[in-house]
Amino acid sequence: MSAQPTSQRQCVLSYSTLEEALQRFSALCTGLDKCLLVTHSPECITSCNAIQQINFNALQRQLGNSYDAILLDLSAGLHLSALSILAGTLRGGGLLVLHLGDAWLAQEDLELARFIPWPLESHQIQSTYKAFFWQALHAEQSPFSETWPSTVWPYQATQAGLTAPQQLFVKQVLGDLKSSHILLAPRGRGKSFALAELIYQAQEQGLQCACSASSTFNLSTLAEHYQELSLSCVPFFAPDALLQNEQAYDLLVVDEAASIPLPMLDAMLNKARCVVFSSTDYGYEGSGRGFGIRFRQQLKSEQRSCQEHHLLEPLRWGENDPLERWLDQLLYQDYQTECRLDQCPSYVTGAQWLQHPTLLDQAFALLVNAHYQTTPENKRWLVDDPSVITFCQYQEQTLVGVALVSIEGKLPDELALEVMQGRRRPRGHLLPQSLLAHEGIANAGRYQYWRVSRIAIAPKYQRQGLGSQLLGSIEHVATSKKADFLCTSFAATADVVNFWQQNNFISVRLGTAQDQASGAYSLMMLKGLNDLSKSLGQQWSVCFAENWITTLPLHLRDLSADLMVAISHTFTMGENPHIPKLTAKDVSDLTYFCEHHRPYDAIRAQLLRLTMERLAHQSFRLNCSKDLLLLDCGLNLVSEQSAQSLGLSGKKAFYQHLKQLISDALIQIK
Repeated sequence: MSAQPTSQRQCVLSYSTLEEALQRFSALCTGLDKCLLVTHSPECITSCNAIQQINFNALQRQLGNSYDAILLDLSAGLHLSALSILAGTLRGGGLLVLHLGDAWLAQEDLELARFIPWPLESHQIQSTYKAFFWQALHAEQSPFSETWPSTVWPYQATQAGLTAPQQLFVKQVLGDLKSSHILLAPRGRGKSFALAELIYQAQEQGLQCACSASSTFNLSTLAEHYQELSLSCVPFFAPDALLQNEQAYDLLVVDEAASIPLPMLDAMLNKARCVVFSSTDYGYEGSGRGFGIRFRQQLKSEQRSCQEHHLLEPLRWGENDPLERWLDQLLYQDYQTECRLDQCPSYVTGAQWLQHPTLLDQAFALLVNAHYQTTPENKRWLVDDPSVITFCQYQEQTLVGVALVSIEGKLPDELALEVMQGRRRPRGHLLPQSLLAHEGIANAGRYQYWRVSRIAIAPKYQRQGLGSQLLGSIEHVATSKKADFLCTSFAATADVVNFWQQNNFISVRLGTAQDQASGAYSLMMLKGLNDLSKSLGQQWSVCFAENWITTLPLHLRDLSADLMVAISHTFTMGENPHIPKLTAKDVSDLTYFCEHHRPYDAIRAQLLRLTMERLAHQSFRLNCSKDLLLLDCGLNLVSEQSAQSLGLSGKKAFYQHLKQLISDALIQIK
């Protein structure tokens, strides 16, 4: 290597012992500022003061750092998230060493255990994705070499102020404080640097500012630059603390927004006159690309003004960096709308992927765009988990739809009993385990479930019935393979529930905790594929429906009225729903409220019974705002205090409106 600073990063493959690799690495780190060793070794194995040693559990804390040299020990197994995170922290001219050790491709991969279900163990599986990775390491365009450099001279950006794109971003935000803004950029583009400048300049103009992120580690670069500018600490609030305080701001900056649940981001819109949501375009914290698409759609549906900004020029390293190009090719390719495939298999699994590398890239790109948080590890999972089958939908040899199916169940009775007792949680088998442990269905472990874990249709081809066609293809194969159930578990929203119901799936469980990414509750739905499983599914759905109607008034879940109605439409209550009946006296009491002067508080129980009976008998119309408002009133989610937000002048107008809603409902009953 030349004894001159270079903007391109240097990449080395190490096949020696770890001790030998560390000796060479330590010698090169002498005189450098910050170097990092990541290994599973529990003990400190380097004496070089410039080298910080961490294990893989501490990777998320490195997101805001930058290093001159990194040694990533992959000898125990392939860890794609570690590679993705650490590559983004390495400065131009720096050194990345991937230590593989001897016979890496043939030996057991201990990381594989994270991707395979019970009863499989890592020593029983030959990793297909590991072969993909090995090929990529040795491909012609790979930046990696077995030749170690003679010295490392990290590249330092010479520009002290903002670049022209950063200046434009700050100017555009400060010039449009009535809109929301989304900033998306790949790593190393100076995103946090620009956000610090934005907050500082806004405060210089007298604006009240705050910033937030899921972790202070994600905010370290922003905080450091802000302190350089203002000689004070950045006005940071954790998301919970921000939403709990009553102060409103002129400008709120939310960094790495893709790692914060969507409902929390939505609530942040009410905390400031202008909110800037920033996220890395791809990768480690979940897919920024999926975040940008989903959150932009949400803002559009709420008719909020939103501006989108991008930073493309790399600052931490130079243009056309070989390592960045290689990683993008390996993990972060865009979906190509005109990509014609030579072969179009209807489904692919395991080692078959080696024959379809382009299809793998296209399928994963579709999933990245469609799902809020998709990480590099997911690409390995769909290839290496032998229980996963990827189904594909094509138009003129172009991939337009993809669905991932996990085969679950067939648990031994002894294991199923331990799961039901809460004493065992074997890897995988999400749906039968949940039916056993949470719903108490003793025989649920005996059957085979084909669970559709993810499904995505290219934007150009959505709303054309292709998703239902794809489900039909999966059902045909599952039936031929003697599966008992086709099933799914997803973050419940009314539109998604309606999609599955239209495909004849019925609900069997609603989770009690909100999904970390979406903030929604997980709904499990299934469809029997033979006479026995159809009968069982109906029994399980009736049990769920009875408990659902009974517990819903307890206000245990923060569900919207349209979602309550959508879920209620997915099951059959049976002949004798387990709910209090609306009696003739209830009708009389409600009539006296509507037509005379019976107090509202005196008919709350009667209104609840009316609401529950209509919900159980699917009498609420999902597209009728009046029906949904009556449901909210019956469950005490809306009261006279909500009059203003409903566009009503006050308490009297609220009661007049409610009386009309109840009168209309009683007429329907009669």
